[in-house]
Amino acid sequence: MLFNSFEFAVFMLALLALVPFFPRGKPRNALLLVASYVFYGTWNWGFLLLIWFTTLLDYYCGGAMVTADSLWKKRLFLWTSLSGNLGFLFYFKYGNFFLDNVAFVSGIDPSPFYLNVVIPLGISFYTFHTMTYTIDLYRGQVPRCKSLLDFSLYVAFFPQLLAGPILRSGHFLPQLSRTEPVRDDEIVTGVELFCLGLFKKVVIADNLAIVADRVFTDPTHFSGAAIVVATAAFWIQIYCDFSGYSTMARGIAMWFGFDIPKNFDYPMLRTNPVEYRRSWHMTMGQWFTDYVYKPLGGSRVGDVRLIRNIMITWTLTGLWHGASWHFVLWGFYNGVTLAVYTLVMKYKTWSLPEFRGKKFCGWLCQVALLLPSTALFRVGDMHAFTALLGRVFTWAPGRTVAPEWALAIAALTVVHWLFYLKYQEGVLARVRWPMRIGLVGSTAVAVACLAATGRPFIYFQF
Repeated sequence: MLFNSFEFAVFMLALLALVPFFPRGKPRNALLLVASYVFYGTWNWGFLLLIWFTTLLDYYCGGAMVTADSLWKKRLFLWTSLSGNLGFLFYFKYGNFFLDNVAFVSGIDPSPFYLNVVIPLGISFYTFHTMTYTIDLYRGQVPRCKSLLDFSLYVAFFPQLLAGPILRSGHFLPQLSRTEPVRDDEIVTGVELFCLGLFKKVVIADNLAIVADRVFTDPTHFSGAAIVVATAAFWIQIYCDFSGYSTMARGIAMWFGFDIPKNFDYPMLRTNPVEYRRSWHMTMGQWFTDYVYKPLGGSRVGDVRLIRNIMITWTLTGLWHGASWHFVLWGFYNGVTLAVYTLVMKYKTWSLPEFRGKKFCGWLCQVALLLPSTALFRVGDMHAFTALLGRVFTWAPGRTVAPEWALAIAALTVVHWLFYLKYQEGVLARVRWPMRIGLVGSTAVAVACLAATGRPFIYFQF
């Protein structure tokens, strides 16, 4: 069920009505676990078996690592956990992609070998949750979770189950032992975050999807200017769609007394590639940093190895998004951008003079770098992307989009900048009830009047 659906409203009302009858601790954790399985089961009850298997695998492998009396046994249980998780991820998400590429190289018809499977929703996210636990446990960075109930809730906690943020066991599991009741300011701030995320999703993202879908469905018939506008629209769409989900997830978690990490920090206003990537999907970026980039040597190596580490990390990040070469190339493009920028900043002996509008010029350069990768992320295949680039660089004529879309994108950018300057989380908790009712009511009216409903969240496919 979608956060912006009637079914979810009924689900939440029923759950919130039951919560007071279950004391904090094991009883409430059990209630939330059952609710999380019901939430996920509405998509496909069969895939609950996969979540249960993953949960049991990592819980018992983690316990075995702690009690193992030798290093090789600890490594055996670690690799059993990693192999199980990555094996299922590969089978469901990358099996047919692998067959297609083997067939391309060998010339064998892959059709008889295709896997007739559906990618389980959220598999990339909850797989990373469980691997985080076993890796950190092996490293000695977190204690063993002795409760299967608590660990199961860590894996399946419904607000973030389908599209993150990616949780760390060291951050979430200690919160399960909290005994004090949920504070009023947590509930009110949760309402604020949910309303903000809902507005981002159904009013901004889903409306911008209209122009983005129209152009990207067949970009070869649109002008270069229309493609640029549609790419900018998709850039804002995917930001508001994904950050909207993450913001709603944080708000819902607060209603039950949980703090889950912030996933976006105004990335669209950043002025260089490093700042942008550090502030976009921060939990995923930190995951790849801690479990891929740093084990390869991180930045404390020579230039050649530094470039290698960046490229491997970002190519894998692209592959994480989907089993397609345009996602791999998207990751490669971002890796090249980050590697070049890092080396230039490391060795440059000059500095641009200070002038009015310097940061704005930096932002424009960053946008110019991002738009090609955004288009690459959106298109369905490489042929469409090369055709799209050709039309943009030659500024080809063709079908156009209404100029109001460009004005709307400019207006949204200004509003986003004003939010960055003025908005501080917790507004509803700092004002009195009449103002709270007015703000929530006006948001509800705006959603009811302006929402373009019915679209799933973009990151559900990953």
